[in-house]
Amino acid sequence: MSETKARGTHASPRARHCALGEPGALVDGIVSVIRKDGPITFEQFMEMALYAPGKGYYTSGRDTWGKSGDYITSIDVSAAFARTIARQLCEMWAALGEPAPFVLVEAGAGRGWLTKGIEESIGNISPGLSEAIRFVLVEKNPALREPPTEKKSWFSDIGEVPPFQSGCILSNELIDSFPVHKVVFTEASLKEVYVGHDSGFVETIGPLSNPEIESYFSSVGIEPFEGMETEVNLHAIKWIEKAAGLFEKGFVITIDYGFPARELYAPERKGTLVCHFRHTLNEDPYANIGEQDMTTHADFTALVNFGKKAGLELTGFTTQKNFLLGLGVLEELKAPQGSMPVADEIAHNRAIARLITPGGMGDVFSVLIQHKGIGKPVLSGFSFKDLLKRLS
Repeated sequence: MSETKARGTHASPRARHCALGEPGALVDGIVSVIRKDGPITFEQFMEMALYAPGKGYYTSGRDTWGKSGDYITSIDVSAAFARTIARQLCEMWAALGEPAPFVLVEAGAGRGWLTKGIEESIGNISPGLSEAIRFVLVEKNPALREPPTEKKSWFSDIGEVPPFQSGCILSNELIDSFPVHKVVFTEASLKEVYVGHDSGFVETIGPLSNPEIESYFSSVGIEPFEGMETEVNLHAIKWIEKAAGLFEKGFVITIDYGFPARELYAPERKGTLVCHFRHTLNEDPYANIGEQDMTTHADFTALVNFGKKAGLELTGFTTQKNFLLGLGVLEELKAPQGSMPVADEIAHNRAIARLITPGGMGDVFSVLIQHKGIGKPVLSGFSFKDLLKRLS
């Protein structure tokens, strides 16, 4: 944040004008709230930009994934991603004593491709689990939700999911999409960023809108410091608490980009907010409103600490590369002169390599697993390299 921070409620504003071609109704709706109530928190602005019914980035029905969208997920890269996760789920089912039913909740399911890939894979790996498993998909966009079937149901929020005895809650790139509070530490106090409007959106500095923001830092072992500029994801801790309360015995798998708190809030880092628009990155949340994604890195320490308060124990933590390698993703590689054309084999192998490339998706994404109701299990996903020490 480059504006000068003044003592008191507000700082010198910097106007940021909306890009041409943005959805007028969404921008007008945000502006009307500001004119009625005054400056809103950045968290409220982000909530409206991403989730306003029928108009927000995730709720308008527009393409967001793949070549026609704004970004690529691991399931877009290779179906081997789903097949490998299916192997981990088979281990989890066995660790729980092979319960029936075994409920798999995919939170932030989007198109449902990950669940579909897992369902197809489990059918080949474990007929027993294939019979026992029931799928629950949580997706805010009504255009993506499908009619329920005997084995599959859809909900708009994790709070709507019926409680279950045994199973797993899985999210892939969900936590990063939650609206966040933007905060700064200046003149020996923590303050919050608000969004106003004056011939364009304007950021100002004011008092904290929620006392949980300040207590958040102590809960993850961070002491705010002069010049600190960052984000606080209160939605993430509420989400992990809801997830933990859904089941008696089972697991929570979180796959996302992020860091433990001491790395996320390091002095050299000035926040992690980025926007994805047509496969390009920018740092201007006030451009392309409703047409670009906004994300921030997950705080894995917060998920662990607040998860523990809600009854979740820490199973393991590692990078996506280590996780997939531990589960035998290299077995997915095709040998030359296989059953598919050579060009297809090369493309297949390159896609798998992209999932585990050091410095790329393999290291950018991390995998956190938490468990409840059983002793600490030994999972193959952490057999290659567990990085629990990073969380300490």
